[in-house]
Amino acid sequence: MTWLIALALTFLSAPVLADPISIAIAAATSAASTAMAVQAGTIVAAKAFSYFVTSFVLQVGLAFLSSALAPKPRGGPGGRFDAGYEVAGIGPAQDHAIIYGQTRCGGVVVYKEATDENKYLHLIIAIAGHECEEITSVYMNDEVLTLDGSGNATAPSKYNGLIRVIKHLGTDAQTADATLIAESDGKWTSDHRLQGVCYAYIRLQFDADAFPNGEPSISFLVKGKKVYNPNTAATAWSDNAALCLRDYLTSSYGLNTDDLDETLFGTAANICDETVTLAAGGTEKRYTCNGSFTTKDTPRGLIDSLLTSLGGTIWYAQGKWRLKAAAYTTPLVAFTEDDLRSSIKINTRHSRRDNFNTVKGVFKGAETNYQASDYPQVTSATFVDIDGGDESVINLDLPFTSTSTRAQRIAKMALYRNREQLTVSASFGLAAFQVQVGDLIKLTNTRAGWTEKVFEVNNWSFKPEVDQTLTVDMDLREISSGVFSWDAEESAFDQNNTTLPDAFDVPSVGLVVSSDARIINEHLINVISATTTSASPERVDQVEVQFKKSSDSSWRSAGFGEIGITEIIDVEDATFDVRARAINTFGIKGDWTTRANFVVENLADPPANVTDFSFNVSSAGILLEWEAVADLDLSFYRIRHSFVESGATYGSSITAVDKVARPANSVLVPPQSGTYLIKAYDKSGNQSVAAASVVVRAEDLDTFGTTQRQTEHTAFSGTKSGCSVADNRLRITDPSSQPSTATYTFSNYIDTSAVRVAKCQMEIQNVRIDDSASVTFDTLTGNFDSLPGNFDDLSGGSGFTDTNVIQYVSTTDDNPASSPTWSAYKRFKSGDFSGRAFRFKVDLVSTGDDVTPALAQLAATVRY
Repeated sequence: MTWLIALALTFLSAPVLADPISIAIAAATSAASTAMAVQAGTIVAAKAFSYFVTSFVLQVGLAFLSSALAPKPRGGPGGRFDAGYEVAGIGPAQDHAIIYGQTRCGGVVVYKEATDENKYLHLIIAIAGHECEEITSVYMNDEVLTLDGSGNATAPSKYNGLIRVIKHLGTDAQTADATLIAESDGKWTSDHRLQGVCYAYIRLQFDADAFPNGEPSISFLVKGKKVYNPNTAATAWSDNAALCLRDYLTSSYGLNTDDLDETLFGTAANICDETVTLAAGGTEKRYTCNGSFTTKDTPRGLIDSLLTSLGGTIWYAQGKWRLKAAAYTTPLVAFTEDDLRSSIKINTRHSRRDNFNTVKGVFKGAETNYQASDYPQVTSATFVDIDGGDESVINLDLPFTSTSTRAQRIAKMALYRNREQLTVSASFGLAAFQVQVGDLIKLTNTRAGWTEKVFEVNNWSFKPEVDQTLTVDMDLREISSGVFSWDAEESAFDQNNTTLPDAFDVPSVGLVVSSDARIINEHLINVISATTTSASPERVDQVEVQFKKSSDSSWRSAGFGEIGITEIIDVEDATFDVRARAINTFGIKGDWTTRANFVVENLADPPANVTDFSFNVSSAGILLEWEAVADLDLSFYRIRHSFVESGATYGSSITAVDKVARPANSVLVPPQSGTYLIKAYDKSGNQSVAAASVVVRAEDLDTFGTTQRQTEHTAFSGTKSGCSVADNRLRITDPSSQPSTATYTFSNYIDTSAVRVAKCQMEIQNVRIDDSASVTFDTLTGNFDSLPGNFDDLSGGSGFTDTNVIQYVSTTDDNPASSPTWSAYKRFKSGDFSGRAFRFKVDLVSTGDDVTPALAQLAATVRY
């Protein structure tokens, strides 16, 4: 039978050396043309030669839409494929079934007999016309049987003891089934070996409950034919799509192995075995072949269908059949204008009838219970938009593809490949002898705007010229790595025909809008900043920016300028729309990019409340101080005074200082007791929400003289919180992680015997201690010259500012020896305070890891 495929192809073409060609016309028009092309089995007569080529990728690109409009041939992509026997059946002369990979199928009942007064029904079901790897499972009415070691069914329970299955894988040396010989009363003999036929002998015992509808529907899950791998020189079961196609071509029904380019078939097999990462997690092989068919199908249709499983191309050149799986490969040769021997003919697009933007079809596998089901339709919204919003659908059935994810990848590859529409025809010099059909090359042509643009060789032929030189005619079609990428940028397929920019295609601009308040010429104003960007700034000559209030209908120009920042100065607090567009060197304007409803409210907010409002009494008066407000539009502070010391309000007070201009944050006022209140005002007249206040008592303004002193040292017997004494120094107990703080309250107060105004001060003897592990030269970082302090104090930290001691004073007018009421502690450095008795405390503060203040002595003094 080795002559079948060869004879079929011979009637269609006369192959010659190194002259393959790709599909040139669609299947629907092939019958009316002398240069015939059919899906995935293409025979083209051209010049003095004839060719054979079949290509999944090219035929999808050119033939599917027309074939969808014409009657579909049986077999091949786009048409329904005869997938073999789905369940066991009887026929007088049935075709052999061929199984590749793993699939669920039926078979042909070649023997059927009832014995023991119709108690038993014996069936021989031929599954495949070749040896199989494994009959994995047996199904009765779509229920999988559990078989024991003797083939007896044990589950489902209704079949327990009623079914026996004996499997035969179809080796050339297999013998007749001995059990059936013994039970068939001589009808099945030792001569019935069924060599080379994979079959199952099944005995059914009559049971009306188990088989209420009579003889059950029987099918099998089968691992099919063993195939030869030229990479390993071994024959074993595999679902590798390239190896399955090779097996079909070279089996007893096909060609000799000498007729194949084993190197290219081996390369294709390696591509099929590559793993692809799935979006839902996990991986799968790039291409597999899992399915069955019968020998009644034509070789051409079978080859077409097998090619769909690897998206491949097969052609005949230089006396051998060659195969390429769908994968991007590195271009072999780079051609320039110097290699051309003729003008070039460029076709930028194929006809609309050959265009499509949606691919659908069926597949079958384990996830569909091996029933032909639709895989998720692949549609490109980008392509639909390019095609004017019309959805153009082609049908691509994948009979040997067993997962929906793989089917989607192949369908999307076909969709992408169709959009690579640019074709080139030209004559080249002898450098073109380095390539053949299916190879990728680079082509540079200045006028066309191509710099090493990648093309695939679809047609190759050579001819002698009048001057006795040889030239090579090639038909090329653009291709890119994105064709084989699931996440390719779809618009690129319609934009990569040339690198020359389209004069009427003006790039869009990005637009970011912001606003801030600025002081210009002593006036606070709002400024809107419109920042424009472009992915192709070299194609933008200038940018136009316009703006308007969102409530207005007319736009106002903000000017023309380069890409960057355009400022819109002196606008009120309101809601604005801003838009921008690019203008190229030809004066062509692009589309507007708009930012709508942008809110400007820099001038509406009141200034922050004044904080840290305090006073100090001196012989010159009362010095009021506060933390400066950071608002950019701050104008001044206003201070008002009330003679009451409790319950004062800003509104009921009188103005003490009308304006304290920024940036000042202190003012000296005449000594008056009562409550001082302060607010900040901005340039729009807005005032702080709440007033800060401070109370100056009458006693605060009196002055006294004399001195008393309280000293703390050595044991530091006062109250400690977070601190302790080590080596006669008061320090933070655990300074390991900054920031860390501790508090020490003096062990005694100072009693002046009467309420009076006294000046309070504190003296501190402090050093900084590094509390980390012992410090050595090796543990220090940086150069010696970069470390602060003296050489003998590199770790002592005299030059660091990561420790501090904060002083506090608290007063009481009561007798401190009875039950006094003390004021809250006030932070101070030196100042006049009123009271009979005074008590003191300090906070030890560290802002570095493992460092602490270390106090040898604290001394508080009160003078009156």
